[in-house]
Amino acid sequence: MRKQTERGLLIHTSRDEHGQMQIFDREGIRSLYFDSGACQSSLQLSDPTTLILGYTQCMLAGLLFRPTPQQILLIGLGGGALARFLHHHLPAAQIVCVETRTAVVELAQTYFDLPDSSRLHIHIGDGAAYLRTARDGAFDLILVDAFDSAGVHASVCTAEFHADCRRSLRADGVLGINLWNTPEAPCKQQVDAIKTGFASQVLRLPVEKRANLIALGLGIPQTRQTLKQLHGAAQLLTEQLAIDFTKYLRTLQHQNSAELRQGVTAKRG
Repeated sequence: MRKQTERGLLIHTSRDEHGQMQIFDREGIRSLYFDSGACQSSLQLSDPTTLILGYTQCMLAGLLFRPTPQQILLIGLGGGALARFLHHHLPAAQIVCVETRTAVVELAQTYFDLPDSSRLHIHIGDGAAYLRTARDGAFDLILVDAFDSAGVHASVCTAEFHADCRRSLRADGVLGINLWNTPEAPCKQQVDAIKTGFASQVLRLPVEKRANLIALGLGIPQTRQTLKQLHGAAQLLTEQLAIDFTKYLRTLQHQNSAELRQGVTAKRG
């Protein structure tokens, strides 16, 4: 039964073994909520291929380093915002989505315009378990957005998980993971696990005016000089995808001065 609430018009509510799922429509935006109370995914009804939430846009910062990925892995589907966007804007890419909850996949298909396509492959199961069986160098880009009611899902917080991410990426591949970082719940331990698993460079990209932090695990470490050389790529991506990649590049340069200095030292050594 539809019901007007402060979040908008409630158009769906259901529950599975993992908790409650609710969908609201408000001012042309459809949003998915889980038990945590935070918005998990949003869809602009008039243009489903746009990215509404700022953190989903930031997660694509990995494209600065790998602008034309052919093989993409998404761990955590939600309403399918990233899957829709990447499927639309990267027509040569094959995309695998791993989602633990069958009900979430069904909601994405029914309410959030998830494409039915031979280029989009849905796998029901645990993302960490899926990666353990993935072949070496299978992916150009891995994006992880796996939350439960307690925060980032525990299975994607271990050094072993991130080592599997690194192994499953090509040499110049990129990992992007959405973390939750507040004074009460800092994500330092999670970032340290990425560093341990990758045995290489991790760059931080805070999401403006949000508690989200996007961490990028890089197969090829970057320096201040190599980031400067990405300005043209950032401009091109901004034009192609209508997302301000030049801002993300500036933020990466500003937020990671220590990591980038280490990259200079390592390169000279």
